[in-house]
Amino acid sequence: MQSWNTNTEKHCGRIIKRLSYRLETRNKEEYRRASAIKQKLEGLPYRTIARNLDVNYRNVYNWIKEYKKYGLDGIRSKRNNAGRIPKISSDKNKERIKEIISKSPRTFGYLKNIWSIRLLATYLTTILGMNVSPMQTWRIVHDLGIVSRRPKLALEYAEDYEKGKKIVDNYKKVSAALLKKNSPRI
Repeated sequence: MQSWNTNTEKHCGRIIKRLSYRLETRNKEEYRRASAIKQKLEGLPYRTIARNLDVNYRNVYNWIKEYKKYGLDGIRSKRNNAGRIPKISSDKNKERIKEIISKSPRTFGYLKNIWSIRLLATYLTTILGMNVSPMQTWRIVHDLGIVSRRPKLALEYAEDYEKGKKIVDNYKKVSAALLKKNSPRI
């Protein structure tokens, strides 16, 4: 059982230090509870703490009661299923996506030279067996720190311009026709 009547600043300082460490949690509930206990140890009344955290003062009272009874274990969330477990953006899949992006789409049978978000989402949908939206794909790519820039056509010689232009125009016609013919609509 956690002692609550702490008259010494040293003991109170140690508790606040442990709670400060606890405030680094990603769980919103645990953060609020630890913050409430920290404020109570600093001497604030229940109602002020409740107003600061935008909760009912009874919640603050119950959190502190749990803390007195069980210590830091008392402020831990009782729910193990707090939110859906991310499947697409898991570390394993992020590594897999990083490997895929490092290779050309041509390696995987596409006619494009660079990945677009939509094309990558389509490919991820097929290999992962779950629906991956372009927005989710963009978030994952953004989290990985990958920035896409459109390459510019650069020719060494001016006389190659017409030849290069014909190649590019032909590629656009062929790729558009093949995409419409062979692949599912996005």
